[in-house]
Amino acid sequence: RLVFGSQRSQLTADGVAIEGRQRAGDRDVAGEGGIGGAFWEGAQAVVRSPYLLGIGAYIALMAISNTLIYFTQANIIRDDRDTFSELVAGFAQLDVFAQVATLFVQIFVTTQVIKRIGVGWTLVILPVVTMLGFAVLSAWATFGVMAVFQAVHRATRYAISRPARETLFSVVSPSEKYKAKPFVDVFLYRGGDLAGAGVDSMFAAMGLTLAAVAAATVPVAGVWAVLCVALGRAQQAKDTGSPVSEPPQVG
Repeated sequence: RLVFGSQRSQLTADGVAIEGRQRAGDRDVAGEGGIGGAFWEGAQAVVRSPYLLGIGAYIALMAISNTLIYFTQANIIRDDRDTFSELVAGFAQLDVFAQVATLFVQIFVTTQVIKRIGVGWTLVILPVVTMLGFAVLSAWATFGVMAVFQAVHRATRYAISRPARETLFSVVSPSEKYKAKPFVDVFLYRGGDLAGAGVDSMFAAMGLTLAAVAAATVPVAGVWAVLCVALGRAQQAKDTGSPVSEPPQVG
């Protein structure tokens, strides 16, 4: 109950943030005359555009990795703590580490990173952090390692990856953006959550150890990193108007 209750709270918070961004965008578009359409038109826009499909694949892979990290964290805390109060304290400690790291990165790092290395390589940071974190966990599945991994991952996700991810939509038309973005941010994100839970259940049914689960996640993050590079190149090409191949269709 603690595990799934905490996950629901986190997903609810993410949903509120997404809804706020969508409403702000809707107000801006409404001032320009408004963009009509139905939800399925967003799905059609994503399927028709390799660029938007690449963004959707990025979101899905991110959601899958987030869910796997969450369940890995829950298992480590469960094995490391004996009582319910210790479990709660363990989750609280991880949250504190993550919030402090996120604040630090937002203040001192985010803007400089995007300016110096560009959108694509900024996006690569999150899958690289994921690969390294799971690689270390496969050898040392301890609470201390998980605390550092979770703090760095969440700081990267919220303070670095999210601004770069939003930049990807700056080079598409308003119609594509406001039709495709809700589908990507809501449907594909939640679908990735569900897929991540399914993968975790499959690993549990196979009887894989925590180290084996961590090791199996590394190549997925590698594919995710390659997709980030392709998205960055496509975004730059659209921004400058130069011809370049679209990102590969993943999934």
